[in-house]
Amino acid sequence: MKRVIFWILILALAIGAGVYFLPGAGSAMLELGGWRVETTAVGFLLIVLVAVIVLGLVWRVLAGLVHLPARLTRRTAEQKRQAADEKLLRAWAERQRRQTDLARRYALAGVEDGSLPPMHFQVAIDALIDGIDPSRQGAMRHSRSDYREEIVDLFETVSRRFPKFAEFLRLHIVQRLMSLGEVEWAQEMMEPLVDSHPRDEAILLIRAQLLECAGDYEALAGLLPTLRRVKDKQLTSDELLRVERQVLLGRIEAASRERDLDRLSRLWAEAGRNVADNAAVTVAYARALQRSGADKAAAELLEKRLGRRREVATLHAWAEIEHADPAEARRRLLRLVPEDWQEPANAPDVRDARERAAFAYAMARLALAENDPSAAQIWIGRLGPLDRDLKYLAVAARVHARLRDSSEAALLYERALSRAGIEGKLSESDADAD
Repeated sequence: MKRVIFWILILALAIGAGVYFLPGAGSAMLELGGWRVETTAVGFLLIVLVAVIVLGLVWRVLAGLVHLPARLTRRTAEQKRQAADEKLLRAWAERQRRQTDLARRYALAGVEDGSLPPMHFQVAIDALIDGIDPSRQGAMRHSRSDYREEIVDLFETVSRRFPKFAEFLRLHIVQRLMSLGEVEWAQEMMEPLVDSHPRDEAILLIRAQLLECAGDYEALAGLLPTLRRVKDKQLTSDELLRVERQVLLGRIEAASRERDLDRLSRLWAEAGRNVADNAAVTVAYARALQRSGADKAAAELLEKRLGRRREVATLHAWAEIEHADPAEARRRLLRLVPEDWQEPANAPDVRDARERAAFAYAMARLALAENDPSAAQIWIGRLGPLDRDLKYLAVAARVHARLRDSSEAALLYERALSRAGIEGKLSESDADAD
């Protein structure tokens, strides 16, 4: 249309120029079908101009008629696409309203006509995953196996129709399953990505998270050399150290269950200094030694750490070891703490209060082991608020039970059970100790 207007303007300018510069010059005669027209050159230009305009209009009408079916088809397709996109938005809205089945139906209703067909499948799969989310009360209307089967079917459809988008969708599903604790299922979905992208850093990090969630610390240990070479900003040195410690803790726990002292010693010897120099790791290793019957080695390990750092967890772990000679153990412990800690007092200490309370807990247990409940009662006064820790309530209850103060012991046991969330059941260790 713009070209037609352009040429019409050119012809009009040409006619105007002819009239102005050549008002009476030239003549023209046209004969067509017995009709003869004689005119000036300017008139001829006017006739040509009118003919061009008429022919242009006729051409536009004919072209419009020829392309009318295609235009109607495009318009219909556009209407369908708009309706499909609206259904996709409605599916998002229904997901927010926790209408899982309705969201899935809306998402799949316009999948053939939508602007982004793969996105329809993603929203439908997200809606189905919502159905197995325990935090969405009332969302699950079918069994978990039904949801899983439909999710797998939809994903296979995406894999056939949109193979490039399928990898993104697989990763998205894995992350959602991880957030729901569906670790085994997430691992199954993750395996093809690991096989097809063995060096992709993002995939390696997700795989490491899955192995940690699954408790597969041997596999995670095998992945550590690769993780150390990863340059991703998310994997900071602190995060890598946390993973290494978690691997060591998991392997120590596995060796402890098997009572394998040789393996425990090897793991501890091979652990890096920065990995092993941690209260949680040291306590875990000491408890593993204790469960394997190496109480003396566990005590020596904890005392070595207490010589450098007096920590609550380390003091608790040392206190709970069955020392063969409680009097000698007490003397060793007293050498590891400041002199002002060694005299029991009823008033709580302001400085290092938590550590001093943990020391008092250890001294109270040693006094009980020496059958001296009166001394243990004095140390109980150094514990501060007994509700601070379940251990303190339990040892205080044991002390009063040894002193034959049954009413106070019963009250303390009741508080301990309430704190632990247990009704009418004592731990076997405390029951046996009494």
